[in-house]
Amino acid sequence: MKEKHVIGEDISFAPIGVERIGEAMKFQADIIKRMNNKDFFTPLTKQEFVKPIKGRDNVYFLTYKNELIGLAVATCDIPEILLDYKITDKNVMLIDSIMIKKEFRGFGLQKQVLELLEKRVRELGLDGLVATVHPENIYSLRNFLEMGYLVLHSALLHGGERLVLCKKIA
Repeated sequence: MKEKHVIGEDISFAPIGVERIGEAMKFQADIIKRMNNKDFFTPLTKQEFVKPIKGRDNVYFLTYKNELIGLAVATCDIPEILLDYKITDKNVMLIDSIMIKKEFRGFGLQKQVLELLEKRVRELGLDGLVATVHPENIYSLRNFLEMGYLVLHSALLHGGERLVLCKKIA
């Protein structure tokens, strides 16, 4: 049986500063390099990491015993193509990326990250979260659906088809 990992207990979840962007980019490259289907993620650029950190959004690291095991990027800077998918007149936050190291998948960490991002949306007084998922990324898609996200549309993004998911946050 797998041991259980819980953010706030053995896993830390904390925003990073601009000085750690290189580490985030290297982690992202390592994750994508090891993926069977590299179409699931389009690498974020350095600017796509910097912008959230300098705004009211964040890039978060998940660490276990001082080892970087995951990252999440959330931004209120919604790409033009997704503006039509806002669920209200107010801004929503885009989950730009959630990546978890392979050895730490299957512990529910993505769902825990989603819960923390939902809490952040409430703190900011926003109405919801938007995410895009490759249609064949069944594990991420299942996690989002189980967390109450609805598939609104599909769109051509990041070089291929992506499902656009949204969750209204009360």
